[in-house]
Amino acid sequence: MSRIDWSSNGVIIGLVHFAPLPGSPHYGGASLSDIEARAAKDRDILIEEGFDAISFSNEGDRPYLTTAPIETIAIMSRLVTRLTSGISMPFGCGVLIDPMATLAVARAVGADFVRVSLGVTSGVFGWEARDAGSLARYRKDIGAEDVDILLNVSPHFSSSVDTRDPIEIVQSYVAMVEPDAIQVGGSGSGHAPGVEHVKSVKKAVPTVPVLTASGTTPDSVGNYLKVCNGVIVGACLKEEGILWNPVDRTRARAYMDAVRAARGR
Repeated sequence: MSRIDWSSNGVIIGLVHFAPLPGSPHYGGASLSDIEARAAKDRDILIEEGFDAISFSNEGDRPYLTTAPIETIAIMSRLVTRLTSGISMPFGCGVLIDPMATLAVARAVGADFVRVSLGVTSGVFGWEARDAGSLARYRKDIGAEDVDILLNVSPHFSSSVDTRDPIEIVQSYVAMVEPDAIQVGGSGSGHAPGVEHVKSVKKAVPTVPVLTASGTTPDSVGNYLKVCNGVIVGACLKEEGILWNPVDRTRARAYMDAVRAARGR
């Protein structure tokens, strides 16, 4: 069972992004030990600055494949296992952009949650079709029912082929998939959805936790925490605000200072 109460007010999940892994276009020959050491520094900053949970992903492997390579799955399993050994903080993972691989790695490493996208989309990664039924059956088959599903309703860098109103799509996902939380993101990493849009999603599915999944900053996070159950943050914590860079302690501290001020209010 996940160690996170998604319905609580203001869950803050910080992201740890791995440098490019072997087999990906930007891999430059770094050893797995070096990749792990960089990720460990990011993890330690997030823990020390008071984030509630961490999510690990292979963000450096851009552009992503819809079916994750075997080596990526193996390396992710190794890295996340080693990086979470001995820590008490809840954690999740994502193998971009393959929900089946994500769930398999989560089951192997004992993750509390996964972040996945479903449905049919078209965009920079091509034509993607991920059906909820297959994921639900796979989750059951591998005994991963205790791994919480955080479901994207607006995948980055692509558009849904489903032409229904976005709120109707969210409501149907909740009815059919029964996710543990809904993630609402912007057009891409570091891009925020409108506060009113997040508010409308929460209003449409009041019994399901809703998380703002991208683009919040120290200046804006308090406004989002007024209308949803928590946030997932990555880009604004990085050196110079660049997604691929390491986590910057000063930025992470400023973000959590803003969160604490919002919680106090």
